[in-house]
This record gives sequence, C-alpha cells and structure tokens, in this order.
Amino acid sequence: MMKAKPFHSEIISDARLLQGILGLRGIAAFAIVLYHLRHLTEIPLPAGFYFIESDFAEGVHLFFALSAFSLMYSTEHTMHRPDWAREYLIKRFFRIAPLFYTILAFMLAWLVRNAVLSDSALPDISTIFINVFFVFGFFPDPEVGFVKAGWTVGVEMIFYVLFPILLMAIKTKKEALIFMLVSVLISYASRVELHNLYLNTLPHSKWDWSYFAFLPNLFFFAAGIYAYRFEQSRKLLGKPLHVLVPLVAVLAVVLSLHIGPGKTLINLGPFGSLIQTFGLAALCVWQSTRPSLWSANRFFEYMGERSFSIYLLHPLVIYFSSGLIVNLYTKLESSMGAYAYFVCAALVMGELLVMAEITYRIIEVPGIKLGRKVIETMRGKVPQPG
Repeated sequence: MMKAKPFHSEIISDARLLQGILGLRGIAAFAIVLYHLRHLTEIPLPAGFYFIESDFAEGVHLFFALSAFSLMYSTEHTMHRPDWAREYLIKRFFRIAPLFYTILAFMLAWLVRNAVLSDSALPDISTIFINVFFVFGFFPDPEVGFVKAGWTVGVEMIFYVLFPILLMAIKTKKEALIFMLVSVLISYASRVELHNLYLNTLPHSKWDWSYFAFLPNLFFFAAGIYAYRFEQSRKLLGKPLHVLVPLVAVLAVVLSLHIGPGKTLINLGPFGSLIQTFGLAALCVWQSTRPSLWSANRFFEYMGERSFSIYLLHPLVIYFSSGLIVNLYTKLESSMGAYAYFVCAALVMGELLVMAEITYRIIEVPGIKLGRKVIETMRGKVPQPG
C-alpha cells in the first residue's frame, strides 16, 4: 500500500490529524457538488455515469458518519476536564455559526433585493429566528431553513446537542453495536411514518421530510460512533481485520449502488439500512487506521479541510453560474457529447475552490480560533496561538 504524503492542517495538530478521515470528507464534498450540478442545472450525464445523479447524494450520509466518528475522536480525550461538555458545545458553535451566519446574511440580503425588484415575499421574523437559533431541523419543510442545502446543519445541530449524552452512555463496542442496531430500526420506522405523513397530510409540499428529518438519519451517526468504538478494539482482533474491514466497506458500497432508476442491489428496508450502516462504519475504521492514497491524498485532504465552505457555497456557485454552465455545455456537446458535463464540473470546482479558500481563511479559521480563545478565557488562561 502506498504511503500517503503528510498533510499539514491549519486547524488540527499533526498528532491528532487522521488523514484518511479528512480525505473522506473531501470525497463526500466532491460527490455532493457533482450530484447537485446534475440536478440544479439538468445538464445530462454521459451514459454509464447514472450513479452520479443517484448515489452521490450519499455524500451527505457519509458526512454524518464522519461527523460522529470525528467528534468521538476529538472529544473523548477531553472528558477529564470539569467543563468538557460546555467547551465542546462552544467549539461546535464557533465551528458552524460564523460561516452559516455569513451565508444566512447573504441569503437575507438577496431575498430583500428580490422583494424590492419583483415584490416577492420576505421570510417572516419567526422563520429568521428559526434559522438564527438552528432549530429548523424540527420543522417538516426544508425551505424553512433558507440557506441552500443547509438542512444538514439542522440535522447535525440536533446530534451535536445529544452527543455529550451519547458519549457518556456508550462506552464499549458492544454498547455501540446495540445503539447502532436500535438506531437502524428507529430510523427505518420513522422514515416510513414521516413518508406516510408526507403523502397523506402534506401533499402540498414538494419535500419529503422522511429524508430531511433527524430520526431517519440517526443510524448514519450511529455508524460513526460504532466505528470509533470498534477502531479502539482493533488491536485485540488481529490482522485479519486488515482485509475484512475494507472488504465490508467495498461490498456495502457495491450493494448500495443504483443499477437503474430507483433500483439497488439491496432493498431500502431495515436490512438494506443495516448494510449501509456497517459499510459506513467499516469505511471509517479502514481509513482511520490504514489510510489509502485514493482518500488520503493532498487534493481530497485539502477539500476535506474546506468541506464546510464547499458544502454551503456550492448551491450558490452553481445557481449564479447556471447560465454560463448551460451555455458551455451546449457549445461543447456537439464535439464532446455528454462528456461536456465534466468540463462544466471542472469549471464549477475551480470557482468553488477559490470561493471556499476565501471563506475558509477569513471566516472559518478565525471563527475556530475565536472559539478557542473563549474557552481559554473561561479557564482563566492566556489564549495560545493555533
């Protein structure tokens, strides 16, 4: 196996950096951008690339599993501190809020601009407060959260609040496994019920809340928790895991791929969810312990460190570039066919990486450092750089 080149993070010490996990974040972000480029512009994909418009949405679920794994890894070793839970919540707020509020302010300004020019409606004050306080994940309409693609932040925020309780309660691999299995049942049952609610009582909505709500997504977070507890015990289980864990991850991915519209090799019932869960857990264990070059490389690690900016910015970049994207595709289609999609994707990624680098440098990193200063001040210590 080729050894990954060292990557220096601006916000994670070299001793605590998991290159494979960071690279998976970059892969998840990349997949989501390609997915939304297809659906937001409706430019066709080449034959044989149907999986981009169907399976690359799973990048969001990979984010959820990685989030849980990373929080277990970054928080458990701080639990000896008296105020560890409060410090954890402060870190989470300053990690998410600065960039989210910046995008939120931009969206509000854009909505005001549209209201002035076209007399369109403005969000009411209650909707604005719902977004400011990150509680839009409790409402059965993703458009209540008017940061584009920001519904995942609503789901993540609920998990962030619950996480300290889960961290204290789930101490062993067995407990994590039980929690994961129970989560699969809870997620499947809630998905069925919320889908029926959508069909029977919310037919006017174009959004099916069974996809966007917290409980249907709980088992993805549970996969990350189980992966962390499993990874802690890996030395007790021997070298066969070096083959078995990657095999489970690859097999789960293959079984989950769509082989046609709406068709996968596994059904979407509890058993299929269980395969997804073990697959995500295996992927996290694999890349945290034996990172591969396809994940732990400088490109995907770079994207992984900026994945939050990439995720929140990409719908805006695609939206404001849609005219250019469609025109470019139309001009290239005569010579390249549907492969012009990938030229458009390169254009979008170029724009997006420039924008993400700016917001990462001037918003994300200063926000993280401000959170650290707040914590150090509360401890009564002089804040340390970095």
